[in-house]
Amino acid sequence: MLCVLAMLSYFSHAQSVIIGSNVNLPPDSITRNQLLRSLNGFLAQKEKTNKDNSYVLKEYLPETSDLLDEIKRMEQNNVLKVPDFYKCYLTNAAKTGENDYVVQIAYIGIKDNAPVLRAAFRLQAKREGVQFYFNSPLKQNTISWRMKKFGNLTCYFKDTLNAADVKAYQKQLAFYDKKLNAPDWPIAYYYCDNFTEVQQILGIDYKLDYNGTIYNSLTAHENNMNLTLNASISYPHRFDAHDLFHERLALVMKSNVNRPVNEGCAYLYGGSWGYTWDEVLAKFKNYAAANPNADWLKLYTESNTFESGEKPLYVAYVLNALIVQKIEREKGFAPVMELLGCGLRQKGDENYFKALEKITDIIKADFNVKMWELIKGS
Repeated sequence: MLCVLAMLSYFSHAQSVIIGSNVNLPPDSITRNQLLRSLNGFLAQKEKTNKDNSYVLKEYLPETSDLLDEIKRMEQNNVLKVPDFYKCYLTNAAKTGENDYVVQIAYIGIKDNAPVLRAAFRLQAKREGVQFYFNSPLKQNTISWRMKKFGNLTCYFKDTLNAADVKAYQKQLAFYDKKLNAPDWPIAYYYCDNFTEVQQILGIDYKLDYNGTIYNSLTAHENNMNLTLNASISYPHRFDAHDLFHERLALVMKSNVNRPVNEGCAYLYGGSWGYTWDEVLAKFKNYAAANPNADWLKLYTESNTFESGEKPLYVAYVLNALIVQKIEREKGFAPVMELLGCGLRQKGDENYFKALEKITDIIKADFNVKMWELIKGS
């Protein structure tokens, strides 16, 4: 720890990135200035829409967009409510070709005289003209992986590919896309062993937010294509049908999505935490039976869980699943899309109840009664 503190004491500022005296920068002053100026420019634009970052080449946009999403807001310490608590340090700049470098950066803050590492990232830098462009090392890191195409789906894997997983994924994908009228974009799908591997191939050397996370997936949608780095072990297949609904909805509805309705759809069509919808519903009906005086309106607006722990299940999400099921059965999926787009969740959920009343016969005043009817009829 003392060594790290000593190292940090030798760092000096160079624009927005802090450069350490022990970092070997390009000896040529022109190259050095171009690299540092470009890196600062890349980071200065990281909060923009990813495709608008002028330091990213379009051919590397999907994977770099995924990595940029991970770099956004890294300066912030939400616990201490300090917007620029973590500083960006350049920790390595290694030449790998005539105009190519590997660049590593770390976001470090100081608390109680001790360094706190928030995240560390690895980027490839490529010079074209008078500036450098930056991209995720995904393609380089998976150059030895195997590839197999299934129509517009391209699977990348190290050794073997489970054909049943691919078939199940395509079936679930087709089910969602038909409902949502989602675009039939090409999909690049990487099968990883765990989430640590997902991070490593993308260019995340470390991220505090993911400390201890074993299974998760990262996705991006750029250049009219979808990228998925999968490390899910959802049963019975190697993808999460719940998360897949969120991914496909994001292609057709980019803003004003009501989360409880979104989650309700994902519960209904994809289950949650490895549970099927029937299993989630059974758990919920047991809860309802044990709480015959439950006030569903109160439980909904207060975001209560009916099962907590490592796999929490939410009252509002199951209620919305039942409501979506009712709407789709009676009127089709178009009104469900209207409810999904009723706006971000508000305190008291007034926008939601206004849309619900317009689409169904359910009004806020009789929400509790209507929910009991749906629960008992399910």
